[in-house]
Amino acid sequence: MIEPMVQDIRTLGLPTLISFHTVAKTGGISAAAGQLGIAKSGVSRHVAQLEEQLGVKLLERGARSVKLTPIGERLEHRIASVLAEIDLIEDIAREESIGISGQVNLAATHEFGGLVAAKLFPLARERHPDLTLVMRPDYGFADMQDPGIDIAFRIGTVHDDRLIAREMGSFRRILVAAPQVCAEYRLTHPRDLANAPCLTFRGDRPGAVWEFETAAEETPVSVSGPLAVMSFHILLDLALAGLGFALVPEFMLGDLVSSGRLVRCLPGFRVRPHPVFLTYRQGARRVARIEAAIKLSEEVIPGLLSRKDVLS
Repeated sequence: MIEPMVQDIRTLGLPTLISFHTVAKTGGISAAAGQLGIAKSGVSRHVAQLEEQLGVKLLERGARSVKLTPIGERLEHRIASVLAEIDLIEDIAREESIGISGQVNLAATHEFGGLVAAKLFPLARERHPDLTLVMRPDYGFADMQDPGIDIAFRIGTVHDDRLIAREMGSFRRILVAAPQVCAEYRLTHPRDLANAPCLTFRGDRPGAVWEFETAAEETPVSVSGPLAVMSFHILLDLALAGLGFALVPEFMLGDLVSSGRLVRCLPGFRVRPHPVFLTYRQGARRVARIEAAIKLSEEVIPGLLSRKDVLS
């Protein structure tokens, strides 16, 4: 007795599912017929066929309206999911036929966003000429609460179960200063920074706690100085001008150390690495243009974070 039922289920027609779903949504046969553009008798026939094939009663029919039975409510959720997947298949096929196109909005901190854009955007242009990428530079990290943002590059930890977060790698901040500053203060241990001018990444007041580590010890140091600014680009310029010590992301240094314009200070002590996450919403990869941008990011970012020539 089971095999015939299985065969019936396998032969369910798409029109019967659409008609039942529309009736459930609109609350009536007439309303569903009007929305679908078919006769009321056609909708009634589809629903009756579905009930016959499944062997259950899906609707309680009244004089002017219909109501879902308990099993009808349960099946409606499933049928809605099936129809959504079919729509998705159609979207994918449509996008495949016309190619990858449209706009994808990304968010990242100013400095890391610039690094990503310099490598990612030209590659995207080459691979998908009709794909448009827009980068929003922001330190706020409220970016994924904005429905207009499709992908965010986050530095640090990600605590949001609604998001997919894939770690792409990590980077460290490097302590640097101009040669004349290093010669004047001659640091031998992070504790020496407590009495040196330090340029801090803050937007409220100067000062910060910098944490250094070796295999044997961890050393937090309270530092202060005459200047603080929430821009690593400006901190780097201030360090180049000889105004103090700065902790800046290693990917920003380029050839500044190898050329001698800056000196890497306390090379025996390191700052903990900062992980970089590629984040996006559940189901975002089903959209072709977002999937394309994610794939490009997965290709580009690990290489940016593993460069070996940063301090050479």
